[in-house]
Amino acid sequence: MTDTASPRVALPDVSPREERIGMLLVFLSALMWSFGGTIARFIHVDDSWAVVFWRSLWAVAFLVAFMVWRDGWRGTLRLFRDMGLPGLGVTLCFATASTSFIVALAYTTV
Repeated sequence: MTDTASPRVALPDVSPREERIGMLLVFLSALMWSFGGTIARFIHVDDSWAVVFWRSLWAVAFLVAFMVWRDGWRGTLRLFRDMGLPGLGVTLCFATASTSFIVALAYTTV
C-alpha cells in the first residue's frame, strides 16, 4: 500500500496568552450550550417557532457584533463574502441543528 499520510500543515504562531483565551472560549461555549435545554424549559411559550425565531435573532446579533468588534465592518463583510460554499454548508447545518433542538424539546419531557 502507498503512504497516504496527509501533508503537514503549518500551525499559526500563537502566544500562551492567546492559547489560554482560546481554551477558555471553547470551555465557556460548551458550558453555555449545555444549559440550552434548561434555559429552553424556563421559556413558557406555546409556539416553539417563536423561540426559534428569537434565539436565532439574538445569535445573529451577538455573532455579528463579535465579528465587527474583532475584524471591523470591512473585515466582517470580507469574511461573509469569502466564506463560499463551505461557509454556507456550515450555516445550513447550524441552522438545522439549532431549529431541530428547540422543536425537539417542545415534543419531549426532558
